[in-house]
Formats: sequence, structure tokens, C-alpha cells
Amino acid sequence: MSDAPLDAGTVATDLALASGTMSRLLGQAAGQGRSVTAWRVLSSLDRLGAQRVGDLAIEQRVAQPTMTGLIIRLENDGMVQRQPDPKDGRASLVSLSVAGRNEIRGYRQRAIDVLLGGMDAFSEAEQQALARVVPLIQQINEQIAADLDG
Repeated sequence: MSDAPLDAGTVATDLALASGTMSRLLGQAAGQGRSVTAWRVLSSLDRLGAQRVGDLAIEQRVAQPTMTGLIIRLENDGMVQRQPDPKDGRASLVSLSVAGRNEIRGYRQRAIDVLLGGMDAFSEAEQQALARVVPLIQQINEQIAADLDG
């Protein structure tokens, strides 16, 4: 352990690079050919329930026509379904189909299996250190999300 003062900028840079790389690698390993955005949309629908296409576009930070195209592809693949929005007849709500729910659960399990494989060589102390960091990363995620929604 070094006695040098902590450089928060370096820690933030390293964390951003490591988490981005992990997200990309897990997406490649677990994604089975779907885009990362498609998996994020399916995950959001699983966590939050039915949503409007425009709200999904805002959440994923893509243009509405881009999201519309993705939803059409997911609908054609049987992953999502659309129904009229009871609050606005001009809009529709997108929700997961049973097949979509099964797909997102399979994706999550494949990602967990990949992570477990990566952690196999870690000592008990290293795994405990990772466990202690998870709540901190979740707290950072919540703060960033709150700032973005802001």
C-alpha cells in the first residue's frame, strides 16, 4: 500500500475505464448478437414495466426514431409487445413479452456466469473486497442518474 495521497481523478478515470470495459465484455459474452442498447431496453422494461417509446429513448439517450426502429425489431423478434397507452390514445406502451422476460433472465445469468468465471482465481479476501465495493458503485450510479434526471 502506498503512502502517496489519493488522487480522486485517477481513481475516477480508472473506474470509468474498468466499468466500461466490463460492461462491453459482458455484453459481448452474454449478448448473443443483440446490441447493448437492446439488452438495456429489455432490462429497463423488466425492472420498470411498460413504457412509452419516447421515454425509452430518453432513458437510453438515443433519438426517438432510433428507439422506434429498435422496438420494431424487438417486436418482430417476439421480445416486446405494444398496446395503446390508456392515458393517451395517440401513444403506445411497450412491455416485455414472456419470451422477452425469459431472454433478459438468460442474459443476466450468462453475464453472472462470465463474472463468476473471472472471479474463480480470486482469494476469499479479494472476493470480500469486491463485495465491499459493490454498494459504493451502486451509490455512484444512483448519484449520476439523479444528476442526469436533474
